[in-house]
Amino acid sequence: MTGAGKVTAQIGRKALMWLPAVVLAAGTGALLPLGAASASASWTQGHHVLKVSTRGSDHGNCRQSPCRTLGYALTQAGPGDTIVIRPGTYRESGNANVVPPRLKGLTIRSTGSAASTVINAKGNANGILIWASGVSVRGLTVKNANLEGILAEPPPSSWPKTPTSPPVGISHVTIAGNVAVHNDKAYNTSLPPMAACPSSVTDADDCGEAIHFIAVSWSKVIGNRVANNVGGILVSDGGFGISVGPAAHNVIAFNRSIDNKFDCGITLPGHDPRAVATSGPNAGQPQPHLAGVFDNVIVGNVSNGNGAAGLLDATPYPGTGSYNNVFIGNSASGNGNSGFVLHSHAPLQDVSGIFVVGNRFGPNNLAGDPDTGVKKSTGVMLLSVAVPTKIVVAGNKIFDNVNGVAFNSLIKHVGHNRFANVIHHYFLYTPPA
Repeated sequence: MTGAGKVTAQIGRKALMWLPAVVLAAGTGALLPLGAASASASWTQGHHVLKVSTRGSDHGNCRQSPCRTLGYALTQAGPGDTIVIRPGTYRESGNANVVPPRLKGLTIRSTGSAASTVINAKGNANGILIWASGVSVRGLTVKNANLEGILAEPPPSSWPKTPTSPPVGISHVTIAGNVAVHNDKAYNTSLPPMAACPSSVTDADDCGEAIHFIAVSWSKVIGNRVANNVGGILVSDGGFGISVGPAAHNVIAFNRSIDNKFDCGITLPGHDPRAVATSGPNAGQPQPHLAGVFDNVIVGNVSNGNGAAGLLDATPYPGTGSYNNVFIGNSASGNGNSGFVLHSHAPLQDVSGIFVVGNRFGPNNLAGDPDTGVKKSTGVMLLSVAVPTKIVVAGNKIFDNVNGVAFNSLIKHVGHNRFANVIHHYFLYTPPA
């Protein structure tokens, strides 16, 4: 049975009735929003295979004989080429592993297992930094980066300079079958959370997690193991108050995001203040042509033992939006905050159209949620402080919690769930002033 088949069997027919239209993506085993499977990109197809080996030498073109580092191989590659990395540990320096915009359609993959092919990014901001569309990274371990292990984003030099500048983005990136461990090394636990990673341009509170998409669309993060970082997998449209561009139509599927002790397992925060109009006749309406985190599918992941939420959809301030996202067939237990968390913190935001369907939520909210004031164990936590919000929470199995689904008065939740060893199936709370 395929991964998608297992998820479908777990969800059941009653839960599936709540979902928006989805299609099966050919070859991925993942559920996609309607139309996503047909979106494709055509890159200039290279025919060169470049080789990297610990016994190689950084001379020549890396084709007839291997070079020694991925950083050097990237200087010799062309669009559509493939870089194959033989087993070994590669200590790159000077942030050399940057995939520039010209290398569209590049593939980077190991010839062995991820466990045996290691990018040790100690002392560097990132293990692999992707600035090009169509790039695939498969079968590597990336560890010890100061910020993200793997970061995909449009080049910062292209980011909008003014509130009226057009957005930017990249697309069709695939991060599959990798291991991202012990990254976010710049995180300083002695500082307040919002200042704990001052070296990060976009996410000073978490160093950007281990795998991060900024303004990336029509892309996939599939079958990775992400553990012992500050946080796990992050999909955002910019930084706190920093505009970049939409993050939409992505699939985050069949990953294990575990034991990331200071932040969430899988996070979809709307950070770009241009995602929702804040003035004029369209105030409060989304502006997907400018920004927002929307139409993403989070399917079949395991998110356990993280410091904050297992799965998070959130918007911090006016103008931000994270909407029309689907969380389906995931499992989350033992997290500091709830298994699934929806946080909307201000007026003129959009967190509408969220579906939380067919998931398994064990004991969660073990550290309590300071934003809601709910301290008892809780499977699903829903908060909106200013915007009336409707969310579908259906067909989930919630067990071994004091509260099943906790919500405040501005939340309308729709759907039926299964509970085992839960005292309050649905708990209405009043958030702190």
